[in-house]
Amino acid sequence: MKKNIRFIVNPIAGGIKKKNLPELIDAYLDKDKFQYSIVYTERVGHATQLAKDAVNKKVDIIVAVGGDGSINEIAKAIVNLKIVLAIIPLGSGNALAHHLNLPVKNIKKAIGVINSGKQIQIDTLSSNNGEVICFAGIGLEASAARTYRHLRARGFLAYAWAAILSIFFKYKPQKLKFEIDGHLREEEVYMFTVYNARFLGYKIAKVEQVSLVDGLMHIVIIKTFAMWKLLWIAILELIGKIHLAKEAEIIAAKKLKINLPKKAQAQLDGDSFITSSAFEMQVNALSLNLIVPSTLENY
Repeated sequence: MKKNIRFIVNPIAGGIKKKNLPELIDAYLDKDKFQYSIVYTERVGHATQLAKDAVNKKVDIIVAVGGDGSINEIAKAIVNLKIVLAIIPLGSGNALAHHLNLPVKNIKKAIGVINSGKQIQIDTLSSNNGEVICFAGIGLEASAARTYRHLRARGFLAYAWAAILSIFFKYKPQKLKFEIDGHLREEEVYMFTVYNARFLGYKIAKVEQVSLVDGLMHIVIIKTFAMWKLLWIAILELIGKIHLAKEAEIIAAKKLKINLPKKAQAQLDGDSFITSSAFEMQVNALSLNLIVPSTLENY
């Protein structure tokens, strides 16, 4: 019996034109295995509604055609359900796709993974601000995400420019009180980032020990530092060696709570927002079904 598969397409993700997408799906999807339909998002949050509709119509597989934001919106509707998620990564950063070694911005090869890939279950993070699939944070990186959202350009250079603007003009370190697995702390921090996937996007800022299946989040805290160290810390962050900076700390945990003294810039999977409430998060182990390359071994 053929499986019912629905493609949910973000038409503006990554600034990539998708006019030929229906033809590519029809040409390369294994129609002996699948019958398919295609729908397009029209606004922020629409992918969640479309995914809920797919669940109600007993769709077997939803394909997120877009970036990490699209994946997040769809996951909100299917976490803890039997329905399976597949990905055609056409976004800007594509953090989850890089972790899973999915073909980025190559529709034909991504469809090939859907045809012949394997199904796994991965952890997600549940927070009082919504589901997290890849990463979340408060501080510099969240400020950069907000600046990036308002830029017309897309890509790594645009994100780097957003980070530079945040560093020199928009962001100041803040003192945070937080609780990690029941242990209370207070630190003045420059960046406070929670990893569920191994990258922040663009295959940068890698934290090697991060796994999608270990039941843990990894928290990277960068404490305040003298500005003359900025370039060194930025380089370590970009090349995935932030653990070498004495101002950085990496903590594996199951539960996190940050008490915010005032309004703070935050982000979930690259979607930035202002929050003034406590920021709470915990691991939701093996809660999302996902299709990945059959050769993938390190989750």
